[in-house]
Amino acid sequence: MVDNRHPKKNKILDKSSESDDFIIGPITHIKQSKKVESRVLVLDYLPEGKGFGQDKQREPIIQGIGTTWFTLLELITDRRGSFNQFEEIALPKVSEKSPIKQVKRRLTINDITNTGYQSLEEAVLKIINKNEKRFVSFFNKAQPITNRIHSLQLIPGIGKKLMWEILQTRKGMPFVSFIDVEERVKISDIRKMVLNRVIQELEEDEKHRLFTANPETGPRK
Repeated sequence: MVDNRHPKKNKILDKSSESDDFIIGPITHIKQSKKVESRVLVLDYLPEGKGFGQDKQREPIIQGIGTTWFTLLELITDRRGSFNQFEEIALPKVSEKSPIKQVKRRLTINDITNTGYQSLEEAVLKIINKNEKRFVSFFNKAQPITNRIHSLQLIPGIGKKLMWEILQTRKGMPFVSFIDVEERVKISDIRKMVLNRVIQELEEDEKHRLFTANPETGPRK
């Protein structure tokens, strides 16, 4: 598959690098931390790797998104094979077999292929749907960030009026599902709101992050 770059927002900063926040490096050098991705969904599979020229050693590469922190990762597989889009794959861990030989680096949206970019929203939505309880819990527990802004207001489509309705409604009984939030607060498509926020955090240099890991990365030490 040809690795053509796609147009992105000019303001996106290229912060791609290795990170101590994630499992980075060969399986023999696994580092655990609080924000570890254990599984990814495949966004794109490049059986011949990336780059051009006969002098480069090609390794099959997967571009994937973490199922916990929505981290974009470049993975080197231990074999050439067939990896389907949106297939869920375990990352290298001592106690779990994985087709991944190395988590090479963390990616930004600028780094992913056209195919990866076009599949990004669907992948994020799949993760949201599979982890509904986590995101419903956010609506039950979200707190103010400052005296002037509440974390609920960072969700696209939630203004001050809707924020107060959510806060008042959850006092009586916690929300139990997306449908419960929608019916009791009289809003529609909570999933889409959460999706838009995740994509916004992946595309932009957001100060406050609700669902994704901090993008500040640096070389391993």
